[in-house]
Amino acid sequence: MLTDSAALSFEIPARDALGRQHLEGKLVAADAALQFFWRLRDRTFKRSSDAMQLIEINYANLASLTLQTTLRWFRPRLLLELSDPRPLSEVPGTQVGAATLLLTQPQATRAARAFLKLIDYRRSDALAQVHIDRLSDLDQARPRL
Repeated sequence: MLTDSAALSFEIPARDALGRQHLEGKLVAADAALQFFWRLRDRTFKRSSDAMQLIEINYANLASLTLQTTLRWFRPRLLLELSDPRPLSEVPGTQVGAATLLLTQPQATRAARAFLKLIDYRRSDALAQVHIDRLSDLDQARPRL
């Protein structure tokens, strides 16, 4: 998972008292797609030795990615929402096409703001490419006189 792209570490805490299905991962802003690396931690105090799984999310599928900050001692959160919920369907702790990711790295708010600017640029570029492809398909389908 070596990359020179911008990345954010996150976790989705377990929803039960025993700490099962605690998720940890990383979002990477790659050139082609947003990469969602994740792995389950067996228990709260034990790290999993499993390899991280990868889900690639097309930037055009990104409905929104917003930063939510609260008081100083609470960790900032990223709210990830997708237009098509299928990529996140196998990830525990996510809702239908959405996830709340708690950022874990130091200086997370500053890093997240820079990350969101890069994601916004890549998302707008992907949406523009979708429109260009659609217009070229329409132009090719139009009968010539």
